[in-house]
Amino acid sequence: MSLTLDGVGKLVSMETGEVDRRIFSDPDIFEQEMELIFGRAWQFMCHETQIPKAGDFFEAPIGRDNVLVVRQKDGSIKGLLNTCAHRGNAVCRAEEGNTKVFMCTYHGWTYDLAGNLIGVPGMTELYHDQLDRSEHGLSEVAQLDTYKGFVFATMDPSAPALHDYLGSTSRLAIDLLALRGDLEVVPGIQKFVIPCNWKFAVDNLFDWYHPQITHMSANGLLGLLPAEEGKFIDSGGASTPDGKDIDDAAGQRTLAMGSMVVIGEYGHAIGGPNREGIEQLLVGPMAAVFSQDFRDTPEAMEVLGPVGRQVAGHPNIFPNSWITNFQLSLRVPRSPNETEIWWFTFVPKEMPEEHKAMAIGMANHVFGPAGFLEQEDGENWAQSTLQTAGYRSRKMPHILKMNLGNGKVLKEQGLAHIDGNTTEHAQLWTYAAWEHWMSGCTWDELRARTTPPDVM
Repeated sequence: MSLTLDGVGKLVSMETGEVDRRIFSDPDIFEQEMELIFGRAWQFMCHETQIPKAGDFFEAPIGRDNVLVVRQKDGSIKGLLNTCAHRGNAVCRAEEGNTKVFMCTYHGWTYDLAGNLIGVPGMTELYHDQLDRSEHGLSEVAQLDTYKGFVFATMDPSAPALHDYLGSTSRLAIDLLALRGDLEVVPGIQKFVIPCNWKFAVDNLFDWYHPQITHMSANGLLGLLPAEEGKFIDSGGASTPDGKDIDDAAGQRTLAMGSMVVIGEYGHAIGGPNREGIEQLLVGPMAAVFSQDFRDTPEAMEVLGPVGRQVAGHPNIFPNSWITNFQLSLRVPRSPNETEIWWFTFVPKEMPEEHKAMAIGMANHVFGPAGFLEQEDGENWAQSTLQTAGYRSRKMPHILKMNLGNGKVLKEQGLAHIDGNTTEHAQLWTYAAWEHWMSGCTWDELRARTTPPDVM
């Protein structure tokens, strides 16, 4: 399938809230995503605390490219593609560490921290000193920059500056984590593979419609979600054949806590509870560890503003970086039906040790390969991806109609937000932006087309 603007336009409809399921399994669409989205977008690489000293490096993905983020001798940071200029072999097999040079294990070509080729076996005997080493260094990313200690890179030299790309929505997402204290990354990045399309894993992070069903068993064990009367919306009086209310029969309740969706240029979005809503979930020891009181400090009030202080849902920095509590997750696309999930865990250096232990424990047991929630989510994503490959099944649209056409977009203090109860506006906004990215339009056109509307 060759996608054009007209062709892509038929895959996502803001008017009907329908998405063509082919986007989750079509191999040609996936290949174009690698070029038109991951080949252009700014991507989170690592946090500066992971590479504090000269020679420290961390390998991070941009689509299917592997990038070595390296601290230089002068304190600056470079992003080098982990592929030898000679025959393409990786020049580094470690995922992180400290080094003085990178050497390819195939033929021994050696590079310094800046990626300059400094050693070639047989330079005189075999190359007769005619190989220009200055022309065969490691390739660099087109741009690399940081925001509040978070390192990002892009392969596109024409991409807007990181600050502009993040915009008010994604800067808010990072601010809400960075304002918790002097952050450092907990050693050991959790990495695992789920047989699903990466967009299902992104879609789900905004989804507060599923927890009462998907996480019924985890909630029974962990008590993560409220169960008191008055905190749920019922199913409108629908009943089962035996006359029982559907809510009572299946526990199919949607959290009716206060909700805010924030949408931004380039497809960035935040979806989920507002501050009051998220505080309903914080009970017992979690209330102290994940306290929202940091929002009330003078610094936070100045940085976040009155609207930003109320945002507490899950952000996605387009295309695939999710921030939640003290964690950041990458949904790394490996193939149309395979996604590698990465989890970075942060703790403020000044946090009490018992609170750090609880935050890390929650990071290990809520999300990640041993996470109660993500094990359940992964089953859904895998099954949803599998069904999109069926000849008839893929003809059924992916439905995002919740509150469609009724979401008034309030634009204040640089943020475009929709207030109310649980909604699917963040998901629909992300897919609509995906459509524009896949058209291959210019950056100016992309920004114009992803300017938040007045109603969704």
